[in-house]
Amino acid sequence: MAQSSGGVTALSGVTALGGVTALRGTLVNCLDDPFLTDADKAFTVERDGVVVCRDGKIEAVGPASDLLAGVPLDALSDYSGCLIAPGFIDTHVHYVQTGMVASYGTQLLDWLDRYAFPAELEFADAAHAAAMAKVFCEELLRNGTTTALVFCAVYPQSVDALFAEAERHGMRIIAGKVLMDRNAPQKLRDTAQRGYDESKALIARWHGRGRSLYAITPRFAGSSTPAQLDAAGTLWREHPDVLVQTHIAENRREVEWTAELFPQAKNYLDIYDQHGLIGRRAVLAHGTETWAYAWPGRTIWFRPGAPSRESGEVRGGELPRLDQHHPVAGVVAGDGLHAVRALLRRLDELHALGPQVVVGLPAVVHVQAEAGHAALVERAIHRGHHLGRVRRARDGQVDL
Repeated sequence: MAQSSGGVTALSGVTALGGVTALRGTLVNCLDDPFLTDADKAFTVERDGVVVCRDGKIEAVGPASDLLAGVPLDALSDYSGCLIAPGFIDTHVHYVQTGMVASYGTQLLDWLDRYAFPAELEFADAAHAAAMAKVFCEELLRNGTTTALVFCAVYPQSVDALFAEAERHGMRIIAGKVLMDRNAPQKLRDTAQRGYDESKALIARWHGRGRSLYAITPRFAGSSTPAQLDAAGTLWREHPDVLVQTHIAENRREVEWTAELFPQAKNYLDIYDQHGLIGRRAVLAHGTETWAYAWPGRTIWFRPGAPSRESGEVRGGELPRLDQHHPVAGVVAGDGLHAVRALLRRLDELHALGPQVVVGLPAVVHVQAEAGHAALVERAIHRGHHLGRVRRARDGQVDL
């Protein structure tokens, strides 16, 4: 992926199979986690570097002075003045919401009813799904994202359209049909059995085909009955090499509502655990509220692998590996602010950024921009600024 002042260009199609291709420019790479290590050591910059590819695979990376002598002149693409970096990985995005970008929300549940569900109903039409998949994949690549973990609609054709389009671009897409059998418009609901059957067929059709991978995708606990969550857990046991993706604890109102729906659960995380949906290949989006681990009014706090204050040992080795940060969604959809460093100290796990495609801002799938927003939120929390000031800073009205 190369970036100049004019924007970002994905270079997934540059390398010619069966030969050598080289890219010259300023190479930037991240070798370690800058939040947990020295940032100066985590990042590397080679101001005049070369990436050499052979038969579609990277063969060498280093200074131009070391590598250019072995590169045929007609195989060199010169991007001097541009940044060349590995493709970005977006760990949480809804391609079926691409058409409703900048739909500013009030609170999560209202936003779903007003914007998200009506947009997703359109994906019953396979032609619409194909058209939006094309736009979505092109936007990902235009912003330098070559790998993404994606929520589709409840309709299998929405999944087929995305995987087919990604396959044409040679992208790594992990995606799944959303499972919802309650608390959604009737035409967006499946059943526990139908959701299981359709997901199983999609796994057979797409998982491991080319660069495509499948993710079992219950939307979130409140939109699935216990029977559907059980079916999803059963499907995962049958196909342990696929991923699971869902949402957890986006905002306070949603958490309170979810606690009412699952009164027997100890906390939000426990809902998924009870249904066999927690493990090393499970990805839980948002986690903005600490109530992912404790219902309102109850004090439960733990680090993965350490004893819970209420419930004894936590099966740390089976906890989900990613808690995703969506700083823009946190500000504009009422989800709350999330300090990156505090999160890392709490979870002791890999932390990832996801642009959360549609919540209020026109930038669609720009992971670089989201990293900047994360820094803004972190700085605001550190200085003790309240949410209103962060909103005004986002709109350029004040300087944090």
